[in-house]
Amino acid sequence: MSQHQVNAIVPYTPQQMYDLVVDMDSYPQFLPWCVQARKYDVTETQFMAEMTISFKGLRETFRTVDLLVPGRSIRISLHSGPFKRLENFWNFTPVSGGTRVEFSIDFKFKNRLLDVSMGPLFSMVTQRMVAAFRQRADIVYGSSPT
Repeated sequence: MSQHQVNAIVPYTPQQMYDLVVDMDSYPQFLPWCVQARKYDVTETQFMAEMTISFKGLRETFRTVDLLVPGRSIRISLHSGPFKRLENFWNFTPVSGGTRVEFSIDFKFKNRLLDVSMGPLFSMVTQRMVAAFRQRADIVYGSSPT
């Protein structure tokens, strides 16, 4: 079992950051290790997602159920894949000058060897993921948002 959390203040609105996270089709353009991502069965409050990641010679595909509170939060739960458990949570809270982005992940690989070898790396992975979304926001919305 591995749990990680990252908090960041960004100079963008909660809606802007939420929109970046739900735009899965763009993930391979900017998200480290993501080689494919798509969403399907989309409604206003949820969608199914499929993502393929490639990291340190491993390539895995997994599917999730993503529950949405538009503009505010995203709760992601494992549907199928190499994990025994996978729970992610994104929360976007307005603060003076921008948004507090909170990201947490709780996971356990089915394969014990993967869990032991990859688990400790996820702290770095989580930090890089949140940084990648910040950089994406700078590109999409401009580094001096209005």
